[in-house]
Amino acid sequence: MPEISRHAVVEASAKLADDVRIGPFAYIGPLVRIGPGCVIDSGATVTGRTALGAKCHVFPLACVGAGEDGQVGECLIGQANAIREHVTIRGGVDRPTCLGDDNLIMIGCQIGPGASVGSHCILSNYTQIDAAARVEDHVGTSAFTFVASGVSVGTYTYVVGFTGIEDHAPPYAMVQGFPFRVRGVNTEKLRRCGFGDDDVRALKDAFRELFNQSGAEVDAEAMARLAAESNLNVHVRRLIDAIARRGPGSRT
Repeated sequence: MPEISRHAVVEASAKLADDVRIGPFAYIGPLVRIGPGCVIDSGATVTGRTALGAKCHVFPLACVGAGEDGQVGECLIGQANAIREHVTIRGGVDRPTCLGDDNLIMIGCQIGPGASVGSHCILSNYTQIDAAARVEDHVGTSAFTFVASGVSVGTYTYVVGFTGIEDHAPPYAMVQGFPFRVRGVNTEKLRRCGFGDDDVRALKDAFRELFNQSGAEVDAEAMARLAAESNLNVHVRRLIDAIARRGPGSRT
């Protein structure tokens, strides 16, 4: 049987795994599903059409799944996520808000309706991911990062604090500023994730060609030259493909 504080409110139709723990003054809505090993701390709220995967921890005063303007939102949360104090994750109405596996969402972060955050991400305090934005796997942010509605942050990218991502940010990068600039390759993260020296060197060479001026815009000639190469490093090819998908008007 779930361990539910007598001071918590759990709606009768909510579905809880047998080993879930619910702290005092928490609220669990009627359409919520909570997987095995989850902990919902005191004062936390999980509502809307929200599904929490196994071993998630929702910390005090976090709010997960609330829709907008009284509508019922949908929120799909993967496994082993830590959702820290005062985090707000809004449920999407037109499309679900999605969070992958093994993420740390730190104090005061906000994830908007219909946004998507991948797996193995660390969002530092008061990061704001706006509606329908996309954050790919292995992304890290510093405090007070802002990702605007509808834009994306590429995989393995690190966003420096107080940075505004108002256009698509490339994968593998370190970005900074408002508007942001590409400052280089996220080298230490790549090495920690098992990238070899040849891959890191290839990405550094590609970044040097693509962002050789201000770091704000892609060099079109370098982009065309790299795209035409047949024997391109697999990660550089992924970088080029990501830039190409986001269109000629994109900053990246």
